[in-house]
Amino acid sequence: MILRTSIARALAWLGIIERPEFLVSTALDMPAPEELLPGLAVVVGPNERPKWVTFACPSGCGTPILLSLNPARRPRWAVSSDWLGRPSLEPSVRRTDGCRCHFWMRRGRIDWCKDRGGVLPKN
Repeated sequence: MILRTSIARALAWLGIIERPEFLVSTALDMPAPEELLPGLAVVVGPNERPKWVTFACPSGCGTPILLSLNPARRPRWAVSSDWLGRPSLEPSVRRTDGCRCHFWMRRGRIDWCKDRGGVLPKN
C-alpha cells in the first residue's frame, strides 16, 4: 500500500491525476471508530467475500460510516478500487442523520450531491 500511495501522490503532484481524497485498505476485523484514519476507506472481511466498508464521514463531522457489502442485505453497496488503491462506491451514500450529507465516492474523490437531503460541507 505504501508504494501505491507514493505513486498516487507523485502522479497527483505531476498533475496527471487529481489528488485522491480517499485510498482503500483491507482488514479482517472491524476497526474501532477512533482507529479510522481520515482519507482511508477500510474494506472489512476476507478478500473473497468482504462484509463491510467503513470510513470517517468526509463532510468533516468525522462520524464513522459503515456500509454493508453483503449482497443479501438491503441496503447494500459495492466497492471497487483501481490499481492505485482509489476506492469507488455504488450507489451514492446519503446520511439522513447527523450532518445530513449526500455524496458519491469515485476513484478516491468525493462528489457532493446538491439535493434537498444533503448539505455541502463547510470549507
